[in-house]
Formats: sequence, structure tokens, C-alpha cells
Amino acid sequence: MRLRRRVGVGALLGMGGWLFIAAPAAGQIFDRGEQSLGLTTDPISRSTRLYGMGRLTLADDIHNRIAMWDFALNPVGIADADTSSTFEALTGTGSASAVTDLFPSVATREVLAGRVVRTGMEGWRRAGGTAYGVRARWDGLRLDQPSATDTEIRQRLANPSVDIALNGDMPYVKPGRMKYALTLFYDYQTANDELRALVYNPAGQYISRNGATLTPPNFFIPDQADITTRGGSAAASYKFGHWLEAALLGRLVGIVESSTNSGGRNTSEITGKLRGDRPFPVGEGTLIGHIGRDIDWGLDGSVWHSSAEERWAFTTSAGIGQNPLAGRGKLDELEGRGSDMRSRVRWVLGSLELGGSFNTSFRQGVVFPPDESDPTSLNKFLYVVYNRPGADTLALPDSVAYQHIEDRVWQAAGGFSWHLPGHRGLAGAEYHAEQDERTGIPIGLGPRMKEWDVRAGVEYRCTPVLTGRGGYIYTSRNQDDLTVQNEYLSNAGTLGFTLRPKNAIWNFDTAYSIEWWRADYGTPAQPRGSRQQLLGQLRWQF
Repeated sequence: MRLRRRVGVGALLGMGGWLFIAAPAAGQIFDRGEQSLGLTTDPISRSTRLYGMGRLTLADDIHNRIAMWDFALNPVGIADADTSSTFEALTGTGSASAVTDLFPSVATREVLAGRVVRTGMEGWRRAGGTAYGVRARWDGLRLDQPSATDTEIRQRLANPSVDIALNGDMPYVKPGRMKYALTLFYDYQTANDELRALVYNPAGQYISRNGATLTPPNFFIPDQADITTRGGSAAASYKFGHWLEAALLGRLVGIVESSTNSGGRNTSEITGKLRGDRPFPVGEGTLIGHIGRDIDWGLDGSVWHSSAEERWAFTTSAGIGQNPLAGRGKLDELEGRGSDMRSRVRWVLGSLELGGSFNTSFRQGVVFPPDESDPTSLNKFLYVVYNRPGADTLALPDSVAYQHIEDRVWQAAGGFSWHLPGHRGLAGAEYHAEQDERTGIPIGLGPRMKEWDVRAGVEYRCTPVLTGRGGYIYTSRNQDDLTVQNEYLSNAGTLGFTLRPKNAIWNFDTAYSIEWWRADYGTPAQPRGSRQQLLGQLRWQF
């Protein structure tokens, strides 16, 4: 028997393991896929209008006010978010691609390709200070990336989710002074990986074409993951007066993850559950304040801590006349904690509005290997397998070892918007900066991502029915400030319009963006790429 150890424990943990130790809520795998493609719409995913105005995030909008629901997504603010019942349908699609030159050849190599499709709805019935309704989405994503010189990994992700909420005045308290909210949520994520051969022609190498499907080189690495997140929350708010409203929210989150790799002669599985099968708590607090009639401010923060246990199972044929090679037991223990803080301020000076925001995020994840005396541990299994004669060739993972990872992110933005005379439209400009730094054991410090951008947008009411808009974004991004040759520049343009017929109770917004980026470090390979997104939003008031 020949055995090869080539795969690190990070891959063995599966596609969902980091969800336990680095995220308080669902959607993390899908969100990372969007970020890899550069197609995320946060933090204005509910405002197609602002997306068409150069992706401004500080301008006033019906979905971007400094209020409990629009700013913090705290359900105690659903009833006050509008004066009537509303229903909204959102849809969108986006694509991204990137290539690099095969120097000194004139051919190119495709190094990124993908597409995302979004479908969602949000409906709220408001009457007499009470609101109830549902928020749902069904998103799909495909991500293609090279995995070796002649192969690629094609990942397909799906993320349906639903949230149900009830919000109203607290009984036995003066109406409008104190509110409550109850929610239930469900989120399901599935991810499937395919190993494919690259497609070659005289023009280059391609990952987005349908190359031959290959067998995974390592049966221990899961290529399919299913993650289910469910739970509920309860929140209460109290309005001290015009100057301050405070809210507290408690959320219980339960996560179950299963990652598998099944073939004709083998099956491997990693399952993870929260320790003790009990949901972990998330605490959140929100403050919404006003200084006089011209200054609005908001502050929202959350903290959480979770722990989980992952277990493994593996079986494969050991050859003709041999007993199957099989085992199961404890893989590791995971612990995670984190905190998030978001703040925003808005100052109205007549037709001029000044705004700013500052956000921080902290994630800490720890992997504890099983005890050395545990006979069911993967480490013990690897020791036994390595010394077992007569089995087929296997590529084994490394032993499960202690890991400690911390991720710190901060984001800052400042800008202004100006209302055109005669309520004809809006113009604005903003500056954004961000840093994302990771450190840990045994990886050390890095990478440290730094990014800044300047964005501007304008909106103009062309007719009583049609409003047009456009925008521009210039971005400078350093993938790792601690190393060289990681700098990229991009230029993006956006367009959009709103259709609002006279006396209608509905309006339709759409936005389109196109972006070109290139390397900024003088490489002969000249990495470059483009991204496009198209969004639509139908809003109905009744």
C-alpha cells in the first residue's frame, strides 16, 4: 500500500466548518462566493435606486434611512418603516470573469468565471400600529476557479431562506412608546464542487467551458455540503422621546452541517452540530437618536459565542479479498466568538445632506484536536491506516492540529448629497475605505486587505413618470498590504431608472453596472477582468 499525505486539515474541515466558528448567522458560504466574484450588493441590497446612483450608501432613501428597520434590520422597526402595507419583489443577475496572459505567448488563461442569480420578496401588512409579514429569497451562484495547471474547481451554490416577523405595540404601555417583535427564520445552503479539466484551444485555456468531469484526487475531502440554520428572536424597544429610541434583541441560532464525498468504492462524511445540540445566543442592541431636527444618528452592535463538535466517517474498498477500510469518530471541537458594530450619522443643512458611517467586525475561531487517547479520533485512524498492508493507494489528510484564527475588519465612509432645485433630483459623492486583517496560529499575520474608492451619482426626474440616474466608482484595492504585487485598480459605471405612473400605487426601479479592473503592479501577465450586474425591484403600496 502506498499512502500520500497532501491535504491540509483546513480542507478536511469541510465547506461548512468555518460557519460554526466564524459566523453568528446564516448565508456565510454564499456570501463568500459573492465576494470572490465581486458581486455583493451589501449594504444597499434593498435599494436598487441607490445602486444605480453609483452605489451610494449614505444618501437618503426609503430603504436607507437611519431607523430601526432600514439601518439595523431590527424587526421592532417594521411597523414604523412605512405608513402603509407594502409588497416588494426583487430580482437580479450578475457575472464576472478574469484572464491573465500566458507570457510570453499571446494566448490567455481564464482564472475566474461565475454568475449569480437573485430572487427575493418582502411583504408587510401594517394596521393599527401592528405589522406582520415575511421576507424570503432564493439565490443561486456558480463559481469557476483553477485548482491546478490543467484542472478547475466548479462550485455551485444555492441559498433559499425565509424570515417571518410580527411587530407591534407592547400591551399595557402607551401606544407608540414601547414595541415588541418576534421572528422565526430558516436558511438552507447547499454547495457542490466538481473537478473538471481545462478546455484548450489556440486562443488560450478556459475554465468556463464544459471540460471533462474528473474524479476527486482525495476521497477525504468533501465535495458536497448542506448547512441548515434555523432559530428565532425576540426584541423590544422603548422610545424615550424624539431624541432617543433604544432596542434590545436576543436571537437563538441552531446550525447543522453535513459534508460528504461519495464515489463508486468510497464514502466520507463530516457532520457538525452545536455542542449539546443547543442553539447559541446572539445579543444585539440598537440606538437611534436625533439632535434637534437636523441631525440623525444610529448605533447598532451585536455579540455572540458558539461551540460545536465535528465527527467524521470514512469507508473504502481495500482491494479484492480484503476487509473494507473504515472508521468513524470525533474529528475536532470548534469554538467561535465575534462582535459587530455599525454606526451612521446624517446632518441636513437645507438642500445639502452630510453623512458618515463607521463599521467594525471581529471574528475568532479555534480548532481543538481530539484527545490523544481517543481511539475514535481521525489522528488515530491515520496512524493505523498508514501501517496497514494490502490496501489501495490513498491520499491522506494531515493530522488534525490546533488552529487559532482572528479576523478584524473596519469600514469607514463619508460624503454628501444635494437635492436639486424644484425637487428635480439628487446628486451625491462619497469616499469609502476598508481594511480586513487576518492573523492566527500557525498561519501568522496576513493577509491584510486594504481598499478605498470614490463614488458619485446623480438622479434627475425627466418626466412626472420617469426618473433617470447614473454613477461612477473608482476603486484601488490591495489584496495583501504585507506582500507585493497584489494591487488592482477598477472603474465602474452605473445606470438606472424609476418608472412611477401617475396615481399608481406601484413603482419599478432597475439598475445596471459594469466594471473593468486590472493589475497595477507592472506584471507581464496583465491580470484583468470585468463584472456586470442587473437588478430590478417592484414596490407596491396598498
